[in-house]
Amino acid sequence: MALPACTEKDEIKATADSNAISLSAVVPNGSRSAATTTATINDFIVYAFTENSMLMDGVKVTRQGGSWTYSPPAYWPVNPVNFYAYSPEIDLSTDITGEGGGHIPGYLNNYNVDLLYAVRKDVAQQAAPVSLNFRHALSKVSMMLSSTNPRLKVVVSYISLKNVYREGSFNFPQASTLASTPDVVGSWTNLKSLSDMITFSIISNEDRVELTPLPTDYTLNNLDYSYVIPQPLTDVQLSDAGYSGTYIEVDCEIFDSATGAKLWPNSKTPNYMLVAQTETGRIVYPASSDLVKAYLPGHAYIYNIQINNPDVLDMIEFDVTMDDYTIDQM
Repeated sequence: MALPACTEKDEIKATADSNAISLSAVVPNGSRSAATTTATINDFIVYAFTENSMLMDGVKVTRQGGSWTYSPPAYWPVNPVNFYAYSPEIDLSTDITGEGGGHIPGYLNNYNVDLLYAVRKDVAQQAAPVSLNFRHALSKVSMMLSSTNPRLKVVVSYISLKNVYREGSFNFPQASTLASTPDVVGSWTNLKSLSDMITFSIISNEDRVELTPLPTDYTLNNLDYSYVIPQPLTDVQLSDAGYSGTYIEVDCEIFDSATGAKLWPNSKTPNYMLVAQTETGRIVYPASSDLVKAYLPGHAYIYNIQINNPDVLDMIEFDVTMDDYTIDQM
């Protein structure tokens, strides 16, 4: 399912003063309203080099109404300039050089930040602002839950994407990220720190949600977590130690909608499907498929999960579909 994208296509430009370098920013359409767009980006950090000499060293460029400003101003040299930029500002040391491109080592993903990057190489002096075409460095993962069986009441208390790498080093591409060069993308290396991206969690039972026939992303206005470092996905395995691999957990209870009687979990539910010290059961869905073996940068992945057990069974039946798409470039 591809959701409507923002139609904002205007570049926010800065007026060139004398020989000063001015900049403009363009951001590709996002998969949801929370993703950064040309209309919502507020600032970025830029590095600039000419013949491997530093011209701009991590300068913060900020939107001021309809223009972009920074201080102190940098002026055009005789030789062409290479620009490297990212947004938003992050509290990390970067390793960006004019000769070797650059990377952001040890980036710790907080799951709610849309990390952007842009490269513009060999730019000669010009009167117009330097247009930086930003790309999404991360993958966007969304879980859409629904239940269309009117005989069931499905109550959810927890949703999580399990065993994803939270830390890695981002490497800028060696060519310009122009709208006309969509294949020029950055890469991630040194992945580590396996963790869980919890997308929905309750504080008390009153915070539980009842599924409806309308597919809903319950992280919105809850934890607002959906950004994942691009990485390979591993198959789900069940052993005596529990589940391993990359998978989605949904903790829920299922009731008869007419009588209110609890149908699942019950006395016949196996222990590995029970959540300790709670009344809920746990359903596990694989994150990978025959078509998707890895999360790619600038791609959005939407898991459509329906819980529609038609009968009172020991095991929950489910129907999962997953669509991925590349975010359009402007």
